[in-house]
Amino acid sequence: MANFSLSLRRARKSSKEERAANQARFKEILGIVRKSDLKDGLTPEMTVELIQDLGTTFVKLGQIASTHPDMLPPEYCEALGALRTNARPLEFSVVKEQIESEFGKPLDELFGCFDEEPLGSASIAQVHKAQLPGGEVVAVKVQRPGVVETVTNDLAIMERIVEILDLVSKGKGGLSLKELVAELVKTSMEELDFANEESNLDRFYRNNEPREGVSSPKCYREFSTSSILTEDFVEAPPVEQIDDMGKTDDERDELAYLIAHNYMQQIMEDGFYHADPHAGNIMVMDDGGIEWIDFGMMGTITSTQRDTIKELILALVKGDAYSLKRSVLKVATPTGALDHAKLLEACEGVVEQFIDVDLEEFDTSQLMASITGTLENQGMDIDPFLTNLGRGLVTLEGTIRLISPRLNIMNVLVEYLRSGFDAGGVERMAKKFVGQAVDSAAALVTLPAKAEQTLDMVQKGHVKIGMELSSNEKFSRDIRAAAGLVAIALIAMGLVIGACILGASSSAVTLGGVPLFGGLGLVVGVGLAIYVFVKIRPYLK
Repeated sequence: MANFSLSLRRARKSSKEERAANQARFKEILGIVRKSDLKDGLTPEMTVELIQDLGTTFVKLGQIASTHPDMLPPEYCEALGALRTNARPLEFSVVKEQIESEFGKPLDELFGCFDEEPLGSASIAQVHKAQLPGGEVVAVKVQRPGVVETVTNDLAIMERIVEILDLVSKGKGGLSLKELVAELVKTSMEELDFANEESNLDRFYRNNEPREGVSSPKCYREFSTSSILTEDFVEAPPVEQIDDMGKTDDERDELAYLIAHNYMQQIMEDGFYHADPHAGNIMVMDDGGIEWIDFGMMGTITSTQRDTIKELILALVKGDAYSLKRSVLKVATPTGALDHAKLLEACEGVVEQFIDVDLEEFDTSQLMASITGTLENQGMDIDPFLTNLGRGLVTLEGTIRLISPRLNIMNVLVEYLRSGFDAGGVERMAKKFVGQAVDSAAALVTLPAKAEQTLDMVQKGHVKIGMELSSNEKFSRDIRAAAGLVAIALIAMGLVIGACILGASSSAVTLGGVPLFGGLGLVVGVGLAIYVFVKIRPYLK
């Protein structure tokens, strides 16, 4: 298979020089549009047919557009959603030639049997059921021939069109054409190289193998290439057929909880989650367990980003507008001068919108729209990880509602966060042991940030203080004293946590059965903490 990045660079260069091949593609697109009867507009069905005629890249665009009801009416989104699984299948002779050219062997030497009728056909590839020589029943995903060259050429044309349009106007709200094309480049790059999906399959399989009731297909690398992917065949109905399974309400609740809880594990423990958890990508096994399929689109999230998500959700649950403001500043970057007062006011609006809503009634899509809308209105660029995660959660919410309207994923998420960490690990136990001390010290740690932001608002005239300072010198002394106490509190916190970790270690140096350095650190840390408490006690009254 042609290298996607190299092919795209070549296509970009070609499109800029307006070579004959791209001019021919422009003419082809124009001819297809002219053949369509657009006098009375496009119905949803006509739209799907036109996009299929335009080819792979436009089918992919239709797939992405189907997930954005803010851009298209619901009936068009529903019609375009059919492009996810229903595309015109390749002739079997083409499939056979593609496989044999990749492996350099006849098809009957590679597989014991191979079904000619595809299980499903999409814009990038189609899937066939087969059997390996060892007897394993597998699903073989075969990439459409020439798809890389076609996609990269069309993307280069579209990028050129975006450049021209951006000289005239900029998109306001929603998803701009430039953003749409950029996402198309990213998702196409991921999906056109099956080696990426191979790695995703292996990683997801390892992460979930020890979890009861959760499984995923195994990848057979010796029967896979960059354009052919072979994995276990999953013979089970998808969640979208839940109404035909005859499950009781309690069984549906258990299934919904299993899916939602596992998704939280993927996000908060693994940092590697299924980015497209729609009802067709989760199979229901006979024993009540689930099996995930289709790993072309996955999301990653760092430990720091996971901590930020925890802070953001818990701030909403507690109704703490300031903590919410502090959290959103970690996931969004101001494009200009930041107005702290307006941002805080906007966060208060988000909190007020959800503070009286029971967790069972939380609407995740409404919540994400409220948060992202608030940040966009403040002229801030949102970290892509939050957008991708939000999209996955909204898709999951639709899947869960299909199974059990009684379960809400926000309830599961908050329950998961409140349950804390797993019981294993010395560091986790130590942190839990000193949790209250850490919380108290954390309150002091936020003092400099609060002071800095408040002073910034005062300087810009956003906040007015109704008081007079009797002595500039006294004020300076107080500020220096407060900074000193914060520094001591930080040192105390570090000593206490370090002492607990050292104390729990089997290799710690002991004196009379007591960990020497751990005990010394704990004594000094507690002493410093008492000193800070005594100093600030008069101000707490």
